[in-house]
Amino acid sequence: MNIAVVDDDSGAVANLMDYFKQFGAQTDMQFNVKRFPDAEAFLASYRTSEFAIVFMDIDLPGMSGIEAAHQLRFKDTSVVLLFITRMAQYAQKGYEVDALDYIVKPLRYADFCLKMRKAINIARSREAHSILVNTAGGVICLSTDKVMYVEVMGHQLRFHLVDRTIEARGALTEIEKRLSGYGFLRCNNCYLVNVRFINWVRDYQVNVSGNLLTISRPRHRQFMKDLMSVFTGGEIE
Repeated sequence: MNIAVVDDDSGAVANLMDYFKQFGAQTDMQFNVKRFPDAEAFLASYRTSEFAIVFMDIDLPGMSGIEAAHQLRFKDTSVVLLFITRMAQYAQKGYEVDALDYIVKPLRYADFCLKMRKAINIARSREAHSILVNTAGGVICLSTDKVMYVEVMGHQLRFHLVDRTIEARGALTEIEKRLSGYGFLRCNNCYLVNVRFINWVRDYQVNVSGNLLTISRPRHRQFMKDLMSVFTGGEIE
């Protein structure tokens, strides 16, 4: 499992490296850990889906860990993020960037183990529920759990996430195949909706997290049938 550590504190990093070795020996796991001394170096070389987990210090030279995390999320919504900090009050900002948790310095092995096990479980889960999307700014890794619905306008796709919208070129039929099995249903020729975000369905409208989308008449019967199959644990036909 590839892990990034973004921290300028050599003592804390050395401590963390020892913990990775100890934890790996106890769990029979191997970790490929890469250390970055600042956020700029980390972001400049970051490749989508390169790391499963990122440990980020909040108090970094230059760009702060919080600001770096915001930029990271524009490239990768799937990677698991853990903050390292001496001041726990600042770690609360981690909710803005979907950070899993934070570890307070000086690091303690018991705390590290608890957070590490949680991070590994989440990373494995997200890895199985992520897709790569080509955008004008490069390849982005999207967690399907964060995609509310996908919209197509001409040859332009819009992925409406819980916190922003990402545009990419492509066909909705292609994305529909890639999202097959993740709970996405076609309500008309323009929209592919994530059933996890459906609030209600009335007549020919579906409310997807506050967004009213139209269910076309030709697709209405199949959409309702597939929706019922998802919620009852059946197979979509």
